[in-house]
Amino acid sequence: LGVMVMACLVLTAALAIPGASTDGECAAEDAPPAVVRRGAQVERQNATRSAFLHAWRSYATYAWGQDEVNPVSRLAVSSFGMGLTLVDSLDTMHLMGLSEEFAAAVAWVRTRLRFGEQEEINVFEVTIRVLGGLLSAYELSGERSVLDAADELGQRLVFAFDSPTGLPYGTVGLKSRKRYNPTWSRGASTVAEVATLQVEFRALSRHTRKPVYEAVAQRVMAHLREMSRPSALPRGLYPTMISPVSGEFASSDLTLGARADSAYEYLLKQWLMSSRTDSRVAQMYTESVAAITAHLVREGGLARCANCTYIGRWNFRTKRYEDKMDHLVCFVPGMLALGAHSGIHGVRGGAAARATMALAEQLMETCYRMYSDQPTGLAPEIAELREGTSRVAADSGARHNLLRPETVESLFVLWWVTGDEKYRDWGWHIFVAFERLCRLQDGGYSGLKDVTDRHGGGHNGKMESFFLAETLKYLWLLFGDGTEVPLDEYVFNTEAHPLGTFDASAFTSAAPPKRR
Repeated sequence: LGVMVMACLVLTAALAIPGASTDGECAAEDAPPAVVRRGAQVERQNATRSAFLHAWRSYATYAWGQDEVNPVSRLAVSSFGMGLTLVDSLDTMHLMGLSEEFAAAVAWVRTRLRFGEQEEINVFEVTIRVLGGLLSAYELSGERSVLDAADELGQRLVFAFDSPTGLPYGTVGLKSRKRYNPTWSRGASTVAEVATLQVEFRALSRHTRKPVYEAVAQRVMAHLREMSRPSALPRGLYPTMISPVSGEFASSDLTLGARADSAYEYLLKQWLMSSRTDSRVAQMYTESVAAITAHLVREGGLARCANCTYIGRWNFRTKRYEDKMDHLVCFVPGMLALGAHSGIHGVRGGAAARATMALAEQLMETCYRMYSDQPTGLAPEIAELREGTSRVAADSGARHNLLRPETVESLFVLWWVTGDEKYRDWGWHIFVAFERLCRLQDGGYSGLKDVTDRHGGGHNGKMESFFLAETLKYLWLLFGDGTEVPLDEYVFNTEAHPLGTFDASAFTSAAPPKRR
């Protein structure tokens, strides 16, 4: 990105004053142009709504009240014991105007959803999918029973934070009251598990007027700010594993993919949730962007992926860098664009914000090429940036597609921030590929086994709840007019559940908050 760009990013991180301008080359030269968005693409938006209904009706017919449906066998799948697909889909139905479906689902939450018997549940997944889904549905609808369910779940989860450091364990049993981490992790939590709870717990505290939720989540942030760090670890980067007992990092691996991804995302979103007032988390975020740019971002050059820009994996002790990029990393273009647009790097027209936006656009193109460079038009779980090929190739061990949302999420944010119609066209190409290869006549949608096979290598029988909660929602928003969920008024949690940004004084215990 160049010496001056890096200097601007580092200077902005050092200042850590959201909205503050910088001197010289990093100052704003001109006010940024107003964003011009064309109106809704009605046919495309209706197509994504119809796709959601097809997926939903499969779940409702074959797995009502269960966690998921296997779209191939059309059998119910139980994992969380919380009606996962139903709860995760509530706000999508409300936004799309599916009032009958929404009312039936809310009735199930009110009469059938109970917490207390579930065992071996992941705190992170339950928080982002179930707690986030309930909170968003409450904000959009004002249904008090949904908030009551969220409060009950929050009460059941708080004991996960009962550790010597205040960092939560990753797995709990609600009946047994056991809290632990799986054996493969050697007692550590992932950094995503401990640092991707703050948005939901803050919203829960403010709606219920119970400060304990926000307090336990913010202890984690205080720990991450104040903990001792290995001297070789660049400030702003967080290794994938951290011990809730010692409070120390338990890994040397750095990635914006699995086990770390949303920890970075929530630095920005906590700042947005604070009405852009929390300078502590703003500093953490801007330090992270500077460190990611310096240590994890690479360009392929002439010999690799036609000089695409990508984010790989790096071990800060061995200095080994892997030229592989998880599909999960494709939330980053949207995160960077939203940060630049929101003023966390200083004045929106300044060089640091422009450089961040340029990086977002470059990474967005690479994420789209994960799709367009495959015979199916759909992305693998992991891409490999190999020497000797101009393509963004699929990693040989991860050619499958899980109907993930990260790329279409970033397409929505980039379109909302820039108004550039190409992002809508890219999203439409992805949607058409889903329709062509993943839609089953009577089972919803299924992921694929091999995106390098032009027929997809067969269906894998997975329709995760995030396909309804995130992938189809972001596509529907991408083809809307931009007012359905304005990004200057709402923050999406990492499961695409919109939560309002508002002042604490706007909260009551009985009604959704008034917007700023």
